[in-house]
Parts: sequence; C-alpha cells; structure tokens
Amino acid sequence: MRIARTLTVGAATAALVTGFTVLGTGTASAASYRCTTSSKTIDHPGSTATWDDFDFKVSTCAKREGGYIYTKFTVNVDGPPGFSGYNVVNYGTRGLIQTKKSVSGTDPVVKYAYGPGLADKMNSLNGYGNTSYTSPTVKHKPASGYRYLGDTVLQIDWKDDGKGRKSYNFSASPTV
Repeated sequence: MRIARTLTVGAATAALVTGFTVLGTGTASAASYRCTTSSKTIDHPGSTATWDDFDFKVSTCAKREGGYIYTKFTVNVDGPPGFSGYNVVNYGTRGLIQTKKSVSGTDPVVKYAYGPGLADKMNSLNGYGNTSYTSPTVKHKPASGYRYLGDTVLQIDWKDDGKGRKSYNFSASPTV
C-alpha cells in the first residue's frame, strides 16, 4: 500500500513540475494553443543516395489571449541515420511563421517572423537522424471582429543542389 501511495505522489509531483515547465518557457500557457499537424516527405535534392528522404512533421499553432494573437510552430525532422554529423543544408535555411487574418479568399499576412537556428538543428542530427525545432512566437494585437490563424513555411536551402532556398508549405492552424 505504501508503494502505491508513493508512486501516486511521485506522478502528481512530476505532472506539477511538467506543468510549471510548460508555463515557464513560453509567453503564455501552451494549453490554450489550437494546433494543426501536417507532414511531408522530401527527397534531399543534393544527394545521390537512395535513402536520403527527410520526413517533416510540423505542428502550427495559434491562440488568442489577453487581447493578442500568438502563433508559433514546432517541426520534428526524421532524416536518414547516415546523415548524422553531416551538413545537409546551407545556412540560408529558415522557418517562417506567419500570423494571417482569416478572410474570404487569400488570407493576408499581418505579422511574421523568421526562425533562426533551423539550419543548425538540421546540420546537427542525432545518431538516428532526428532533430526538432521550435520557431519564435509571433505576438500580434488584432483588430476586433476578425479571426486569425498561424501558417508555416520551411525555406530549405539544400546542401549541394545549387538551387537556393525552396519553400515548403504546411497546413495552417485552426482559426482563433
């Protein structure tokens, strides 16, 4: 009986600490973000290897809190294990998070931020060929009466393909 009680208290403590960690790392609590996750498999165009596909899983998020709209994205990269320790992209590689006003037709961008550090993350794959990256959070004071959403574009400059940045669009967040 004593062991079960200790485990329950330990689990509650872990949940409490995790909750504080989540709340302490962002501009606002992560619990109220509304997110959409989408995936793409992209063949490394500068590589001649047959096993050079990179799987990108992007979660694009938005929330409305305290009179502001917050948008951000997280990307999980699953690359080939053999690429660990090699530069797979050039340093022009970046992530773009956009806050858009939801309207009929094309949603206009009202604010955006480029995320530095995506190239460093992709060029530092772990032994399994994986990495993750979180964009900066965009904070926008919206006009009343409109809904907004987050949109993600990965702009990847693949090593050795000579074509510069190529844009890969991912699904937008739900509107907030």
